[in-house]
Amino acid sequence: MAGLHVKASSSPHTSTSTPPIGHLGNLWKYLVPVGIGIILWFLPPPDGLDAKAWHMFAVFVATIAGIMTAPLPMSAVAIIGSTVGVLVGVLSFADVTKSTGTDLVWLVMLAFFISRGVIKTGLGRRIALLFMRLLGKRTVGLGYGLALTELIISPAMPSITARAGGVMLPITKAISEVLGSHADDPESRGKVGRYLILCAFHANIISAGMFITAMAGNPLTVKLAADQGVSISWLDWAVAASVPGLLCLAIIPIAMLWIAPPQVRETPDATALAQRELTALGPISAKEIIMAVIFVGLLVLWIFGEDLKISATLAAALGVSLLFITGVLTWQDALNEKAAWDTMIWIGLLIMLASKLNEYGMVSWFGKEFGVHLQGYHRLGVYMMVAAIYCYIHYFFASATAHISALFPLSMALMVAAGIPPFTAAVALGILSNINGCLTQYGIGSGPVMYGAGYVTQGEWWKAGFVMSLIYMVVWLVVGPLWWKLLGHV
Repeated sequence: MAGLHVKASSSPHTSTSTPPIGHLGNLWKYLVPVGIGIILWFLPPPDGLDAKAWHMFAVFVATIAGIMTAPLPMSAVAIIGSTVGVLVGVLSFADVTKSTGTDLVWLVMLAFFISRGVIKTGLGRRIALLFMRLLGKRTVGLGYGLALTELIISPAMPSITARAGGVMLPITKAISEVLGSHADDPESRGKVGRYLILCAFHANIISAGMFITAMAGNPLTVKLAADQGVSISWLDWAVAASVPGLLCLAIIPIAMLWIAPPQVRETPDATALAQRELTALGPISAKEIIMAVIFVGLLVLWIFGEDLKISATLAAALGVSLLFITGVLTWQDALNEKAAWDTMIWIGLLIMLASKLNEYGMVSWFGKEFGVHLQGYHRLGVYMMVAAIYCYIHYFFASATAHISALFPLSMALMVAAGIPPFTAAVALGILSNINGCLTQYGIGSGPVMYGAGYVTQGEWWKAGFVMSLIYMVVWLVVGPLWWKLLGHV
């Protein structure tokens, strides 16, 4: 059915064109980060902080401001910021060239190639259709089908935008249209389309927080935590996120029945549609089987890799190598995966810039200076307060990575200074770095894709995001620590 092959429609939210610098409407995007950087550079360093650390901070903040105003793509801004850092003497060019050679950077890039295989073979689509056929007799069942699809494919797909636009949105939109819910018809949007889009989007961001490899910014979190002495493996993160994450996924379809109630509750046509599409796909192909076996093998290695002396990055490299050897992927496929190469640049450079702040003592200074003011407060209160600020300040961010780079190290330092166990602080903030994307349609990569489908108004999107954020905060800040205490991390 043609509906299942549609791609995410273009919208003002997803435009990537950049006007020239001389364009007056675009000039402020350059001037704001430059102005911030210059002002900070010439301000005297705070007491107890080395001038070089303060100057590194000025370059770092200017770079993050450039990512937020977005006069150029993120990688270009990161390159410019790093180059300026070399020119003013707070970085060496060796720091820049080494930035893309770390294990975590390669893990993200290789995971993008694996996700290309999941989409290219059609395995992701087949999994989604199987869940639709199994659970699609009722609207709430469709919601759970979308959530389960996200849970299964997310560990090997670090691009939440690719998951949303390449797998989830085409199927969600097609099912909505078959059930008489059309984006261009205000009267029919509420039949099932609005409900399903919101379920798919919220499942997308919850699953993004459950695995290091489920969102491109998560490895950045891991590296920033390592800079403060906390080592988090793939398995550590997955186990810590498992119980709260599964609880959130279980809540989403039910909560959305109240927040965005569908007019249609029984959906027998959805199971028929899924069956027709599965029949059209034909028997599972050899390449799908190979992709599935490699996918499962990767999960096994990521879970038991430490015992086998195989790192997460080496496991990903092994998986990608097998995809090339078996012909599931070609090198041209890898070259065409522009997001992987782009991410390799910006995430490497941002990790390097943030690490330099820690190396020069900025993060430890911040934790000591501001941690003093938190003494006397119960550590649970500090934990809740810092986490809430970290989450809801995301209304002012249009990039999860910019948010992580700017606020994660300082927020973690505050929590640790207040007596929060470092692992708890790191994992909680890392997961919230994904969940806070639910607040707006621009806060995380999959937002513009799903919002651009046209089924949900901005008011409905923000209402659902805020209400669900309260639920998520209760789960991750109450159930989460109880689970982590049981695991021995608290």
